[in-house]
Amino acid sequence: LILIVIYLNRAYAYFYDFLDQHYLSAPVFETPATQSNLPTIKYIALGDSLTAGVGVSDYKNSYPYLIAQKLSLKNNVELTNLSHTGDTSSDVLTKLPQVLSQKPDLITLFIGVNDIHNLKSQAEFENNYTQIVSTLKISGAKIYLLSIPYLGSEKIVFFPYNLILDLKTKQFNNVIKKVSLDIGAEYIDLNALDKSANFYSSDQFHPGESGYKEWAKAINVN
Repeated sequence: LILIVIYLNRAYAYFYDFLDQHYLSAPVFETPATQSNLPTIKYIALGDSLTAGVGVSDYKNSYPYLIAQKLSLKNNVELTNLSHTGDTSSDVLTKLPQVLSQKPDLITLFIGVNDIHNLKSQAEFENNYTQIVSTLKISGAKIYLLSIPYLGSEKIVFFPYNLILDLKTKQFNNVIKKVSLDIGAEYIDLNALDKSANFYSSDQFHPGESGYKEWAKAINVN
């Protein structure tokens, strides 16, 4: 019994110890260069470290920048990334006045991973998420809701936490899908994507350059 307790404690603690030792952060947010005689799209990205681009050394390899880059082929894009490492759905709620004040044309919302790891209940997440999307709808922007992918390679997520994490991810994604149907926003299922062999960065949790490219390809905005 003692050995089981020690294993469960260390398996959980190791996950965070490993992330601390391999922490990678993208540099300051940037936006694609503008061109003359093109319409302008205001794109706001909301999320946590996954939206901030943690895991790559160059922010231009993060998924918001890659999306903005695709949009910039036919538009001028004003990209505002309001994400922050460690953010939860509660943190996003506090940023909604700032979002509405900027009158965006396009919004991507990618939140929930830290809610899971901070042990927030499904009911609390659903309440927060519903408030967020209901408020964002007021802006009149196109809204894309990104599902929560199962993250963490087998090198850092061990039994039984892999099963618990998988279950919580599915439960929270059911909330996101329900809100997308009830309120009217596009749902993009990142959890259904297969991960390439070199998907992860060195921390084995955040995506690396290849991982973010896979996500950007799947997030088909217009």
